[in-house]
Amino acid sequence: MNTLKDLIEMAIKQEQNSQKLYQRGMDIAQDDETKKFFKRLRDEEIEHEKMLFNIKETELYDMSVEINDPQLLEMAQSTHGSDDLYLPEDLTIADVLEMAMKRENTARIRYERAAKIAREDEVKELLSNLAREEENHRLHVEKYFKMHKGLFGEEI
Repeated sequence: MNTLKDLIEMAIKQEQNSQKLYQRGMDIAQDDETKKFFKRLRDEEIEHEKMLFNIKETELYDMSVEINDPQLLEMAQSTHGSDDLYLPEDLTIADVLEMAMKRENTARIRYERAAKIAREDEVKELLSNLAREEENHRLHVEKYFKMHKGLFGEEI
């Protein structure tokens, strides 16, 4: 049986993996603006990890809620990748941005679905807020990706 606690633990691991991805982006970035962009995202993922950890550890909430949504569990386990995120040595900024868009979208969906199964309104709200933040991340990363690829025209 998989519970909300199991899902939260998987989400914590995925937030840590996102931090690694954004750290790699910082490491390979050639300019300060790009480094700052990835740093901001990494720092926000650190905050997400802290929030999830607090939900899990405070024991104020019912984490025994059974998860009967196999897609949600599969998404948490495999769509974001395995326990450890594999980052090839030859990763480019474009690669990091593409991976980030996929990860942020998957995280949004995961948090939206988790919010639906949570029992307490406070947990539902927190997970819904995380979903919105992940969607904002995806939109920022997508915009940065388009700028990086030169896909914007006069609107910049």
